[in-house]
Amino acid sequence: MTTKKTRTPITTRRGDGGYTSLWGGEEVAKYDGRPTAYGTIDEATAVLGMARAATRHDRVRGEIVRLQNDLFRMMSELAAGSAHSGEIAVTAVQVADIEERIARVRDACELPEMFVIAATQNSATLDLARTVIRRAEREVARLLHDRVIGNPETLRYLNRASDLAFVLSRWEEQLDGVPYQTISKKDLE
Repeated sequence: MTTKKTRTPITTRRGDGGYTSLWGGEEVAKYDGRPTAYGTIDEATAVLGMARAATRHDRVRGEIVRLQNDLFRMMSELAAGSAHSGEIAVTAVQVADIEERIARVRDACELPEMFVIAATQNSATLDLARTVIRRAEREVARLLHDRVIGNPETLRYLNRASDLAFVLSRWEEQLDGVPYQTISKKDLE
């Protein structure tokens, strides 16, 4: 006797009208601030996945995986809806942890005192992740300022997450033995 597997449907058609449901069942427009913010964070995790798949360095890969896991928890907090808005996924402890991680990576590589342009494909991917995280940060700032969400640690964590992506990009270049591509202030005049 064969057992049929129950498959989770991929196509539900529930979003065809331009609305989506938050975890609490609350229905909002797809362009609402929450789906916009967690959608941007999802985009950042996808870009980080590209960097994770391409890196040849286990320590960089490990940091990327931790960052992706943290961002997934953040998306769940943002998707919780007003019925679960008191549930906190991002805490001050996590912000302190990511600050320590940034410091460890920064100590592992020398950072130039100039503007840096990515010098490798993977450092460019990490820089792209950084810019997507910065966009998510702006979207979460709006939610926080408009009192849609109440956890300021979410915003603080995103700010640090983009810093971590920056130093990981530079560390990736250093581990690959590629010199930094810099632009001096004089070059910008």
